[in-house]
Amino acid sequence: MLKPTIMVIDDDTAILDIITTVLTDAGYRVIAGKDITTLYAIEKQPPALLLIDNWLSGDKTGHDICYQLKQNPATTGIPVLLISATADLENTALRCRADGFIVKPFDVDELVARVRKHLSFSGHL
Repeated sequence: MLKPTIMVIDDDTAILDIITTVLTDAGYRVIAGKDITTLYAIEKQPPALLLIDNWLSGDKTGHDICYQLKQNPATTGIPVLLISATADLENTALRCRADGFIVKPFDVDELVARVRKHLSFSGHL
């Protein structure tokens, strides 16, 4: 059986490395990137799940990107989890139509549990 692919975007290299290692060790294929250029091929090769930091370097936020993905019929079905230490992340996630959120700092077991939960909801497990 093919491993589900998870795309992770976070401009903090240390966090990106931790998430990549944890999810790879949990049996997932991970595509990781520090900016939105990672998303360029998302319509051609959609991941089973997208984890995106709410505050990225540059002019786009994670919630802006999430909202755009949820408006596009080709990407609306991709589950998106926002990751951030942002105050009121739950409401930010609701406003941009994210499928969930993970508050930083996060527990690695909780990260894996949330990923599994959202992959099972979307039929990828």
